Amino acid sequence: MKPLSRARCALLLAALLPALAGCGYKLAGRNQLLPPEVKTIGIPPFANATRQPEISQRITEEVTSTFAARGGYRTVPGESGADAVLRGEVTSYEVNPVNVGPDGRATRNEVVVTAKVELKSATSDKVLFRSDHFVFKQQYDVTRSATQFIDQEILAIDEVAADFAESVVTTILEGF
Repeated sequence: MKPLSRARCALLLAALLPALAGCGYKLAGRNQLLPPEVKTIGIPPFANATRQPEISQRITEEVTSTFAARGGYRTVPGESGADAVLRGEVTSYEVNPVNVGPDGRATRNEVVVTAKVELKSATSDKVLFRSDHFVFKQQYDVTRSATQFIDQEILAIDEVAADFAESVVTTILEGF
């Protein structure tokens, strides 16, 4: 058998690349980590051990909507009617400057949120998932206006809550 010339190898590679590029990794079907009898997940409001009052509310809302959208599970706002209950606590909320202007004022801040999460079976009290240290970060630019600063921080909190929810749900449903 004759070895392929460089030109033929390049042509073969060029023909295969589009087919390989379209081949993506995707998890199909329902997760394998939760028992099949879990169809409804109770998600009571996350506890809040921080001085940022709305962070736990936004995280609870995002986790609830992400479970419903990604996992195909029904969610309820408490334990009643749930097959499993997801409890969480936001343990810290920090805003740190990451960029400082020539006048010594922050021009860019980073929001850092740390939380604990536990999913238990409602019938057996068996722990299905637990993490004591979820950490999420989001940066945002700081402006001179006080109202814009507050708006930017709220947007950063919203993004952190969405990232948190996506990560928690992915970890619970897919195991990573």
